[in-house]
Amino acid sequence: MEKLTAPKIEISIRTILVGIGAFFLLKFAWDMKDLLLSLFIAYIVMSAAKQPVDILVRKGVSRKLAVLLVFTLFFVGVGLVFSSIIPPLVSETTLFIKHSPQIVENVRSALPINIGSFSLVEYIPNATNKFIVVLGSVFSNTSFFISTLFFSIYLTLDSNLLALALSRITSKEQKEKIIAIEIEIEKRLGKWLLGQAFLMSIIGVITYIVLSLLGVRYALPLGIIAGLLEAIPNIGPFVAAVPAFFVGFSQYPLLGLFTILAAIGIQQFENQIVVPMVMRKMVGIHPIPTLVVLIIGGRYAGVLGLLFAIPLTLVVGTIITEIRK
Repeated sequence: MEKLTAPKIEISIRTILVGIGAFFLLKFAWDMKDLLLSLFIAYIVMSAAKQPVDILVRKGVSRKLAVLLVFTLFFVGVGLVFSSIIPPLVSETTLFIKHSPQIVENVRSALPINIGSFSLVEYIPNATNKFIVVLGSVFSNTSFFISTLFFSIYLTLDSNLLALALSRITSKEQKEKIIAIEIEIEKRLGKWLLGQAFLMSIIGVITYIVLSLLGVRYALPLGIIAGLLEAIPNIGPFVAAVPAFFVGFSQYPLLGLFTILAAIGIQQFENQIVVPMVMRKMVGIHPIPTLVVLIIGGRYAGVLGLLFAIPLTLVVGTIITEIRK
């Protein structure tokens, strides 16, 4: 009878070196995650700014002047909007925070069952708190904001940066393929960012108008919360409805019910009309894959995973689609 021998496994030196290199590359990427996040945000901003800049360039404006005009108009527009809403926002938000213990107590005493003592922060889903903490820690960091702005402007100015870099390490055919992929990624990311900004704006405004018509207090900060949380598709609107329900219910229970019904109505309006017209038409995002990547992103990267799961999926999906052509 022939004796069976165990299969022999050989690992080459090259495989070991590749494994070690991959480990240190991942470690370096993790250590540089803030820089990589800044670059990724800048790339998304560049993708949205590049189209109007290119239009101005085709009309005879120099690229530097076109970039200056686009970014200046953006900041002037944002400044005008914020200057008009900050005074009432600060006033209403201060009152909301001041009266939040009483709001919670009113809700607790109005419920037919004894749910014990709890705080508003403990009751509102943890995702809301983490979302606010992450936004505060990232965007209150001046150096992060300045570096992201600098990268955005530089990338928009030097649109041929990737082509110049690739020309030195790849063949002409490979360079053309990679540039074609980059152009498609920029188009999809730019459309996604513009579509997302439109969705956040329209949901925030609609929420503010509806809550104001219902007579719910603190409609402005609640509308802004709804607009910001729209950055997290499918999940954000439900989280945003919680504080609105608390405020409405604290005034009187029936108003809390109307607030929930209004939130459901806004969500249906968004899903049936706004999203199909904007996001699906612009970037072809389907709700089921969106929810899957959001769950994965939230599981492994927290709130940042929720925020950037969609653009990362667009990048990877575009690369795969273009390679298979």
